[in-house]
Amino acid sequence: MDIKKFLPIILVTLSCSSFASEIGEGFVQRNAEGETYLYTTQTIKKNEKILVQYPKENGDIECCKVTSSDGKLLPQGEVTDELNGRDVHVYKLKLRYTKPFIGIAVIGTGASVAGSATELEIKNRNTSVKTCLSQEGVHLFSTKTGDLKTHLYLPLGYDVEPTCDSPGK
Repeated sequence: MDIKKFLPIILVTLSCSSFASEIGEGFVQRNAEGETYLYTTQTIKKNEKILVQYPKENGDIECCKVTSSDGKLLPQGEVTDELNGRDVHVYKLKLRYTKPFIGIAVIGTGASVAGSATELEIKNRNTSVKTCLSQEGVHLFSTKTGDLKTHLYLPLGYDVEPTCDSPGK
């Protein structure tokens, strides 16, 4: 058997399976005009599965509703990638919130999550995504097997009570 004949097929199969299993994270935010946006360093495809936190009627944060985007990249917003300096992509989401809201989004077909208001665990990925507040903004940290993978920052433009201890903890 000549392995060289099958090598291209094997490589394509492996690359497709690893691409399909990529899970990302980002902020989900409802703005003053009632539109909901996703901020992430990941490229989103049309109708890709996105799990987002949402506020219940009593104000508690729940996980998660499924939504998607049309995949059209919007102009970059104020969110920054504090860890790697990558561009943060902005996408309009189909889901709309009734009140202003900032939460966590988990992107990807294989995503299955559990968690609380400020932290989500991506099942079978050894990944945790959490948010906390600094003096004037919201931080999103993602750790995989204990290593910091993502640090996004969303400035609020006003002072808030800090809740962050140290990055990724």
